[in-house]
Amino acid sequence: MKNTKPISLKSQLVSASVEFLNQEEMDCLATQNALPELISQLLYYKEEGKSLYPEIYIFDDLPLVKKVLTNSQFCFIGSGDKTTETILKALKKCAPLTEKNWSIYILRKDAEFEFGVFRAGTSILSVSVSEALINEGMEGLKVILIHQIAEKLIEVRGIRADSLIISFGSQEYVTNSPTTNQTKFIETIVSKISEKSKDPTINFLKKVFLEVLQKGHGTLACVINSSKKVLPKKLADGITLSQRINVSEIIEELLDNNDLQANAKLEGQFSLIVGMMQSDGITVFTDKGEIASYNVFVKHPEKIVNVKTTGGARSRTYQTLCGMIGNGIESAYIQSQDGKVEFNNGK
Repeated sequence: MKNTKPISLKSQLVSASVEFLNQEEMDCLATQNALPELISQLLYYKEEGKSLYPEIYIFDDLPLVKKVLTNSQFCFIGSGDKTTETILKALKKCAPLTEKNWSIYILRKDAEFEFGVFRAGTSILSVSVSEALINEGMEGLKVILIHQIAEKLIEVRGIRADSLIISFGSQEYVTNSPTTNQTKFIETIVSKISEKSKDPTINFLKKVFLEVLQKGHGTLACVINSSKKVLPKKLADGITLSQRINVSEIIEELLDNNDLQANAKLEGQFSLIVGMMQSDGITVFTDKGEIASYNVFVKHPEKIVNVKTTGGARSRTYQTLCGMIGNGIESAYIQSQDGKVEFNNGK
């Protein structure tokens, strides 16, 4: 009779957690033990049948975090012993509260974990919590973020260590976070808008693209030169907007007026753009922060049609778009259903 050969993903996660926490200078046996369980729980996390994508922040210095975050709001929910069970309880109790940009916090104290929810910023244009705490940070700040960024893909990020990308899907090897390529593509969308609205537009589009990524829907997009008032012929088979959606223009209106009407308009555009990107075909942006068309289809050249690819029609369309860079489009973007993201600007 053959023996069984057990393979434990947990042991790999524990090893990675120990090294990660050490590099973050946040060594803690309780956190080290809880991280693998928390990562596993976040996969397909649901409450009452609804998929949730909570961001969980673990830190030691609440006053310092509040100092970094602008217009922050904190709501204490509970506390407990420094055990894995308390951290999982925090997820269970707080995850349903994380709509509208609320996140979960776990504060590590000497003898217990405190947990609750918090948010920061005043509008959809505000810098995200992860950007403020981790990307920009502050001297002396120690914080880590655990969240699901795509279907079967969990990310653990900190200020000092390389991010952990844990794939439970078909991707053989994930070298970096999908959001890295998202950001590179977004930078081509805003390359010709004014400096005044560039950063807020990037913040807005990052949230749009993350929403599409987390919904687990594959998508294709490209950027054309804004001076082209008529779409390239190869991109003509789709729904062309008679009036392009100018995101940066709406954002400038909000920045100038700071009124509820402009904010409501921008939130409406958010859901509209997400819907367009979840439609079949390609969403066409311009380099001035505009959406020109969506549901666009292109004809695949014979040399691409005859090439076998594991990604099917979407991958062939992406290859077709890449072949058009410098001859009609500025950059191309693809996101597969398993969270793999590719970007090409011909450079």
